[in-house]
Amino acid sequence: MAIERLRVFENHPFRVEMDSQMKDLQDSIKQYGIITPVIVRPRKEGYYEIISGHRRIFAAEKLGYRKVPTIIRYMTDDQAVIAMVDSNLQRERIQPSEKAFAYKMKYDVLKRKSGRRKAGQVDHNSGKKGLSDCQEMHFELMENDNPNLNHVIGKLWTKLNQKENMLSAKVIEDFREQTEEHFHPVDGMNAGEIKEMVSYYVQAKIIENKLDVKVENVILSGSRCRGIEKIGSDLDVMVDYKGTIREDDFFNILHEESFAIAGIAVDINPITEDKMGSLAKYLESAEQYLKEKTQERKLEKPSVREKIKQAKQITQEKKKVNTEKSKNAER
Repeated sequence: MAIERLRVFENHPFRVEMDSQMKDLQDSIKQYGIITPVIVRPRKEGYYEIISGHRRIFAAEKLGYRKVPTIIRYMTDDQAVIAMVDSNLQRERIQPSEKAFAYKMKYDVLKRKSGRRKAGQVDHNSGKKGLSDCQEMHFELMENDNPNLNHVIGKLWTKLNQKENMLSAKVIEDFREQTEEHFHPVDGMNAGEIKEMVSYYVQAKIIENKLDVKVENVILSGSRCRGIEKIGSDLDVMVDYKGTIREDDFFNILHEESFAIAGIAVDINPITEDKMGSLAKYLESAEQYLKEKTQERKLEKPSVREKIKQAKQITQEKKKVNTEKSKNAER
């Protein structure tokens, strides 16, 4: 994408300047080009806002580049702030004052998200004070030689973690509730019972292979968790875990045997936060995908096989009703 179509993120907290690191980056671009595309989001004004890659764009422009490799992401304002902060905090050298302002931006987003209540929901914490010293920080006082800077950042970071944990737990809870509501029983077992059975199987494999694994969550996923499965669809299950074993090695161990429930193959996919990101973010993406698939299923015409199955079910139900009527008539 042409650099002239890109704009700096509004209130971007990280300085972009010609220092030794920037010169190293320019040397790398001269030799290898821009390996990692920059991430942008479209704006209604017609330009694209930079989420990640401000330094790469600065370096490339100074080298005479007119275009840079770009990935376009569609994000809300809040999602864009979090993505921008998280991507930039990976850098090795960041001024403490920059970190503080970035954490403040992220904290404000999380605070807004946690404060959005459903209609009729009562806020039992109203009237309680938060960390006002963190919320009302005056960044003009937060220079590198300020002895209170690390203390303030530490408190803010703790508060951010608490907010993120609360939001993550809510996302996981909501996903499970949706699954319980839409899941079609398998051999009389509901979603919770299926999850429990898979959990036992996974734990047995961990013990059998003496694995350094701690299972954090077992989540039913895929089409069956929203009741939109087709005939022969697998039971998809995510296992969120912590441990030293790699995801692909753990996957192979879990699939050494053909694990099935009531004749339905169970596809267990182990995931870790290090590789896939947080479970909550993963589930948010999965939920969006499932909503799209649900809409597609509503528009689809049933296949011949599905029509036959539906016809058989209707016939069986009619026979059952007629049998009941006959029994009642005999009485």
